[in-house]
Amino acid sequence: MDVLVPSVCVVCERKLVQEEHVLCSSCLSSIVRTEHALIQNNGIDMLFADLVKNVGGSVRYQHGGAWGFYNSNRGQTLRTLIEKGKYGSRPFPEVFEHLGYLAALEFVDSDLFDDIDLLVPVPLHPHRLRKRGFNQAEWICRGISRAMRIPIDTEHLVRVRDNAHQARSQFDQRFENTVRLFQVRYPEEWKNKHVLLVDDVITSGSTLLSCMRQLTPIRGCTVSVFALGWAHN
Repeated sequence: MDVLVPSVCVVCERKLVQEEHVLCSSCLSSIVRTEHALIQNNGIDMLFADLVKNVGGSVRYQHGGAWGFYNSNRGQTLRTLIEKGKYGSRPFPEVFEHLGYLAALEFVDSDLFDDIDLLVPVPLHPHRLRKRGFNQAEWICRGISRAMRIPIDTEHLVRVRDNAHQARSQFDQRFENTVRLFQVRYPEEWKNKHVLLVDDVITSGSTLLSCMRQLTPIRGCTVSVFALGWAHN
């Protein structure tokens, strides 16, 4: 069967050897890491410190990080992986689980996952979920959970309205587009929980900030964030 349908790297399409999965070792090594696992007060922390300050400082943000760079001049391999996984001719959700697993292993000695109670993927609107067939953030959570043994919660945080694609929007417009996108069902069940919000890419942080603000009224609930990619030049 391997001769008829060879297993190939998602990025370069070279045939994978036995110990490789999803992508070849060369493409894996070409993903430019942020090294956030080794940096206190890293770029994601500084980004969300500013965002939380701008909305009044009420969000109980703890810590954050991203695995690799997602841009043309530093992170083309990761960008290709994520875009092929979501928009390719054959959507490939297993890409996200594998990358989530690899990323978690590289963060295992950092303090990002130390006291996390729940992994919570940023939800898609039901219409977009039906169209794509999967939520890439949930598959990233599956990989992290496999590595770290932390449970995943896909029931409580829900997206209640869709928003336009906004990859090139300015921050003010992006944030305006994300206001009241999300709700938390049965918020009392998240009292005193430390939630890790997970997405595929962090750009302006507006979507994750919108999620965080829904957690603010929940007594004792704190939040950290993680993404595979950071779109930072």
